[in-house]
Amino acid sequence: MKRTIITLSFLAIAAFTQVALAQKTVQYATFEQINQKWKTQEISLPKNVSSPSVTQLVRAFNEVWRTEPGDMVVLKTDNPKKFKKLNSGIDAVSYVNQNASGNFLESIGVGEAPWMEARTWIRSNGHRFFAVNLGMPDSQETVMAFYDFNPDNSTLVPDTGIADGLVPETEVGRMSMKLPEEGDEVIVNEHIPGWNSVLGTVYTWDGMHLKRGGTTFTGFTDMIAQYKEDVGEMPNDFTKFALVDIDDDGTPELWLRTEDNFDGAYFCMGNGTPQLITSENWKIKGSICEHGVLVAGSAGTGSFYAHYVLLENSRVVDSIHYNSEYNIATEDMKVTYSRGDNPISIEEGEKATAKLGKAKDVEPLWHSLMR
Repeated sequence: MKRTIITLSFLAIAAFTQVALAQKTVQYATFEQINQKWKTQEISLPKNVSSPSVTQLVRAFNEVWRTEPGDMVVLKTDNPKKFKKLNSGIDAVSYVNQNASGNFLESIGVGEAPWMEARTWIRSNGHRFFAVNLGMPDSQETVMAFYDFNPDNSTLVPDTGIADGLVPETEVGRMSMKLPEEGDEVIVNEHIPGWNSVLGTVYTWDGMHLKRGGTTFTGFTDMIAQYKEDVGEMPNDFTKFALVDIDDDGTPELWLRTEDNFDGAYFCMGNGTPQLITSENWKIKGSICEHGVLVAGSAGTGSFYAHYVLLENSRVVDSIHYNSEYNIATEDMKVTYSRGDNPISIEEGEKATAKLGKAKDVEPLWHSLMR
């Protein structure tokens, strides 16, 4: 009987311990929860704080939207010895760094843990602009939150105008942000399925807001090299781009043009790297068809040229060149087709080019490229 009582007492203690441990389990806010509610949630700081450092603002943010990297910032600030012990050796869980200016902070979790960046700017009206960037390795969701800190009432007010202005170029891409430790350029990246290349749009601090600038691509140098190898030197640089899903496979193609719309180029990303589809010039213009791209125009007096490129799963699967020459003296029309450098019959050419289908009415949304 005594042994039974001891056993029951042990089980009761164990159960109590499990409950106590469960009560101590930290409930972190998810990225989804933060994204759904941060725009409507003001955050108060102590009334005597009128010139907060980035660490103080992260602490206030973490009290409302508690996250693992935010906890690491608080721990390093409040208990640096415990933080150092926790993050020493191969079992370290986080890296926290604040720059000397006190306006940038990063808290990077080890392995698959989330990370945080935060940055402040002083606005021309005396307020502070506060940006928070949260992410996880290979995650499809990130947090990009922005606030205006009013020194008169020590309150962080969501700056939804800037957040709403950070819109993706496509409906299929996911976005991420890189805040600068130094300087005033914020990079907003868009990761597009099927592309190893990333669109990076620059936003520059103008004293009150982040002002949108141009966009560039990782791999853009390779695109230009392909263009020059296939077409030759460009008279002018490409200054704008549009993303159009030509073959409706969920991965958009890239359309580049010069400012005067004289020269252009189309690229697809089916193999993860840019592939030149075809090009335009002042005489030969492009049309987007149901299953590919057609560029056509005059090739001289009495001559006409067309290039038909069939796409499938964002890859070039066929490329047909068409030439026609009208002989005024004999009133004869000479028509030739070729696949690359290899001539093919008119019948085979007509059959291949018919696969492109009808031209589509496309009104691309053009964006500026960085120069």
